[in-house]
Amino acid sequence: MATYTDLGAAWDIRRARARLRACGIRQGARGRRVRAASGWASLSPTELRVAHLVAAGRSNPRIAAELLLSARTVQSHVSRILAKLSFTSRVEIAGEAARPGLTS
Repeated sequence: MATYTDLGAAWDIRRARARLRACGIRQGARGRRVRAASGWASLSPTELRVAHLVAAGRSNPRIAAELLLSARTVQSHVSRILAKLSFTSRVEIAGEAARPGLTS
């Protein structure tokens, strides 16, 4: 990969990565991911999308259908959102998600 990078061979890099993925090998950023432990900054991109759909009044089954997830996965996301934001209900998520300045 280093040689391809030095040569600027983007197509070859993509081809090599695709072949590695086919063998179950994925290249990604190494090291710890830095994310806040609580608050809106701690939410993953999917959790943010779920939070905004909750704020829009959608039910877990409808969110699941929209995001192509299982209802159980959406339920888990909502539970993690509640825990990370120290909220006790979907109403609190909706109220905070509606505040200006929050990005999705």
